[in-house]
Amino acid sequence: MKKEGTQPGKGEIVMQWLKRQLLKPLAKGLLKMVLGDLAEIAVYAVRELASYETLTDQEKRRRAYESVKTEGLKRGRALRDSAINLAVELAVQLIK
Repeated sequence: MKKEGTQPGKGEIVMQWLKRQLLKPLAKGLLKMVLGDLAEIAVYAVRELASYETLTDQEKRRRAYESVKTEGLKRGRALRDSAINLAVELAVQLIK
């Protein structure tokens, strides 16, 4: 854990670079693969719910899940629960 006012270590810098250069693009691609045109709905829902401080993380995930499922049904797409849950988790990683 980094102390306030100290410089990040080499390991932390490498992890930040890996996250930015490898993990986020991978998560974005997987999200698009799982949900297709609904990927932006998952990211939008997670981003919006992140600011709701009165909700637990579990409640935020449940609401994001419901948003994706509802929008999918509106567009005539029946999505598996596992696909929606995976998409929500990927969206969470993207906005972190």
